[in-house]
Amino acid sequence: MIIKVAREFGESELELPDGFVEEVKRYIKYWQGSSRMPQAMARFEQNNYAPDVIAALEKESLPLHFMFLPLQESNYNTQAIGPETRFGVAKGAWQFLASTGQEYGLSAGPLANVREYDEQDARFDFKKSTKAGAKYLKYIYSTEAQASGLLVMADYNYGHNRVRSMIKRMPDNPRDKNFWKFIQRYQIPKETYDYVFYIFAAAVIGEDPKHFGFTFKSPLLHAPKDQSEKG
Repeated sequence: MIIKVAREFGESELELPDGFVEEVKRYIKYWQGSSRMPQAMARFEQNNYAPDVIAALEKESLPLHFMFLPLQESNYNTQAIGPETRFGVAKGAWQFLASTGQEYGLSAGPLANVREYDEQDARFDFKKSTKAGAKYLKYIYSTEAQASGLLVMADYNYGHNRVRSMIKRMPDNPRDKNFWKFIQRYQIPKETYDYVFYIFAAAVIGEDPKHFGFTFKSPLLHAPKDQSEKG
C-alpha cells in the first residue's frame, strides 16, 4: 500500500530511499495512537465532504490522495483559524491566507486578518475553498515541483516562493529533482518534514482503514472505480 500511494503521488519506487517504508510506518503509528484522525474522519463523513473533494481533485487531474491534505491542515474543520503571522491569518479547512485565497477565487471578508470567524469570508466555505485548494495544488504541480507530489506538499506548507527558489537551484533532472534530493540538499523545518509524512501516512491508511485498526470507511470508496483503483 505504501508503494501504491507513492506511485499515486508520482514518486517512483525506484527512487524511494532506504528506510522510507519504515519511516511511513512510524507516522502511521502516530495516527493509530491519536484520536485526531477518527474524529476528523467522522466530521468528514457526517458532512459528506468526499464528493466535493473528489470532484475538485478530479477536475484538476490531481491524485485523489490529496484529500488528506486538509486533514493535516485543519482536521477538516471549516472554521479553523491559524495563528497571526507576518503574512496574515490562515483560515478555513485548507488554511488559505487571504492573499492566496483571493488569487484562487476566495473573497476575504472584513475580518480577513483578524483571528475571528467571518461568514463573509469564502475561506470558511468548504466547497469553495476545496475548489480553490485543488486549483492551487495544480498550479504548484505546474511549476518547479513538477511531478513530485511530496514536493507539492512541502511547497504548500513551507511557502511556494521559498520552495520554488530552492528547487530552481537543484539539477534540472527529474531523477535529481524530487523530495528525497530536496531534503538531502536543504535542511527544511521539522514541521514541513512531519507535514509531508503525516499526509502520506494518512493516505496509506485511507487505502484500507480497517487494516490499520480504524472503523471509518475509506473516503476513496466514493471515487469512480477506475480512480479508486488507480495505481
